[in-house]
Amino acid sequence: MSRVAGLLVTLLLAAGCSESPPEASPPVPPQLAPADGYDAGVFTLGVLVDLSGPAAEADRAALAGAQAYWSGVDARGGIAGLYPVELSVKHLDADALGEWDVAALTYVSSAIDAADVTAELPLPVVPAVATLGGENLDWVLTSAAPVELTTVALLDRFRASGPGATWCVIVDGSPLGRQVAAAAYAAGAARETVPAMLDLDVGEIEVLDLDASVFDVTDAVSDRQCRYVLVEAAEPGAIHVLERLPPNLTVARRSTLAAGIELPGHVELLIDPAPPWQTGRSAVMDAFAADWARFHADSAPDPRVRAGWLSQLRLHLLLEQAVAAGDVSRERLVALAGQVEPVDPDRNTLPGVPRIGMDISEPIGGGPLRTLRLYGRTDVAADELGLRQVLALDVTHLMEALRDRLSDVG
Repeated sequence: MSRVAGLLVTLLLAAGCSESPPEASPPVPPQLAPADGYDAGVFTLGVLVDLSGPAAEADRAALAGAQAYWSGVDARGGIAGLYPVELSVKHLDADALGEWDVAALTYVSSAIDAADVTAELPLPVVPAVATLGGENLDWVLTSAAPVELTTVALLDRFRASGPGATWCVIVDGSPLGRQVAAAAYAAGAARETVPAMLDLDVGEIEVLDLDASVFDVTDAVSDRQCRYVLVEAAEPGAIHVLERLPPNLTVARRSTLAAGIELPGHVELLIDPAPPWQTGRSAVMDAFAADWARFHADSAPDPRVRAGWLSQLRLHLLLEQAVAAGDVSRERLVALAGQVEPVDPDRNTLPGVPRIGMDISEPIGGGPLRTLRLYGRTDVAADELGLRQVLALDVTHLMEALRDRLSDVG
């Protein structure tokens, strides 16, 4: 019997050793408590958009980009690969602003002051174009070069062709308008206070704020004998200004206007385009192309669509971090909003994609931003947006000096 018992023990041990190790259990989803904008495993993000006003066309395009972004996120499983995202589109209505209580509000239009509208919301506004302000002068990934860089590059570029000429910089009270005004004031400061690296000699700079006073655009520009005009205002205000500028000026509109807007024949419109969206450009642009093809395969995206898509990157990263921490409450989002790593121009973060480079003019793996490409508006029928390249500016020498100067001004 002992031999039989020993044999049984040996067989049992062998059987035990031959068993496959237990399969790893699937990860347990974080247990998230219901919160503003999150319930029953679904995130609801509010989108404030002008659907009927003068900026409706541009807003709808930006909204389509935001919708394409979150559609792509949902196709990949949602936030953390677990939680789908729904967008709740809110029409721009000042009377209803106080009633909207969502965990994250994406501001699409630039027709009103986004900072005031979203002051009580947990996420900082990421405007449709990049700025050095708003995140302690760290870069924000959006659709174009920073407003300050574009402003100073324009002023710097024309100093040779019109030394001593007066610039009129016309802005509104929007966040972008204020950033352009700050850069213009920095460029026009007393010579001894401007870093030598800027090497600016642009003559007098007059900053005209559309929201600070009432003035006739034609008279104001003529009285100041402006030769160059730079306009940064929300679309309705910008159109009003552009239509009333006298002839024989070089006019620069920093942000892209909708393609269908008719402009006076004498206006030379310079814009700063976003990085090309062609596939193979970068991981970010490939992701954008894939999301757009899935969301709206029958049309090609334009810069305003891309602006809406890109504006969601930081918000997505913030929500991913909140989920990973197991707390998506308003208080947690407020805290995280000040802790999320600022987006770097050369090593941008796309949630779910390794850190990659997406500099606006260099190929993948290239160095820091070196060239700011500016385009002029020609016949809209000539191509999709009627653009032709008119300037390519080397801005390397402006970068750090501009950041230092703006930090002093701010």
